[in-house]
Amino acid sequence: MNDAFPPDNSDTLPFAGTTPYGRPSWSGLLQFSLVGIPLKAYPAVRTRDVPTAHLLHADCGQRLRYAKHCPLHGPVDSAAIVRGYEYGPGQHLVVEPDELDQLRPAQDKALRLERFLAPAQLDPLLFAGRSLYLVPDGPAAEPGYGVLRTALAQRQRWALGRMVLGGHRQVVLVRPAGTTLVLHVLHYPEQVRVCPQTVWPMAKEPVEELRLAGMLIEAADGKVDWTAYPDQAAQELKALIEAKLAGQATVVSAPAPTILPLLEALKKSVGTQNGKVATPPVKEKTPRKRARRTA
Repeated sequence: MNDAFPPDNSDTLPFAGTTPYGRPSWSGLLQFSLVGIPLKAYPAVRTRDVPTAHLLHADCGQRLRYAKHCPLHGPVDSAAIVRGYEYGPGQHLVVEPDELDQLRPAQDKALRLERFLAPAQLDPLLFAGRSLYLVPDGPAAEPGYGVLRTALAQRQRWALGRMVLGGHRQVVLVRPAGTTLVLHVLHYPEQVRVCPQTVWPMAKEPVEELRLAGMLIEAADGKVDWTAYPDQAAQELKALIEAKLAGQATVVSAPAPTILPLLEALKKSVGTQNGKVATPPVKEKTPRKRARRTA
């Protein structure tokens, strides 16, 4: 079983011809310094396979429709709708479409790499959640693609750049992943919030707790089998819908977790990892002295 992540799917990537990926999400020129490589980008993650839910009228089962409605004048036609930005409580400034067009970036088809960094420099909080596979756009792009991918992998570096994607300026990260390059859209740094609570360092290190926690980490260390992490919520929802359609709906409630004191929880967890459940030590009973009878 191949437990690598991301999977090595270079034999199915859309280098040319018809592929199951469909149309690319982006195509353009990757640029760093004077080097230019024509690329295409395909979604690296597909949407969750979850049944779609709609709001229905409980009495008749028809799907609800929402009309644009003004509280003063009732229904409003699309031609009478403008875009306004709130600048104060209940106060809006109307911005015309031609004014917004001036702010939109030009149809720039370049992905410009500006900096190269060690992976440890990037806070995972910056990942915005959208990932794309970058692939060569034609045989002529493959040598440059291979050189960039290999150079990044050999030096263990990622590339930071900018591009226009979906009509918006984006800060992006490009990294090697097996035989491919993967692009990740990043948040802007000012979007990342500070933790709302200050967590102070421990005044005194709990030696025994740290030792047991280290044993737990070492016991579960190693390669990950990613097939062991399916979308369980989607599977359970599908099973519920199928059961209801068959008239066999059942409700399964998960047991509430038991919260144990830290040291006790660590000891029991280590015992479970070793194939046995740890039991707390039994205190020896001290013999009770007989009460002296008095006449």
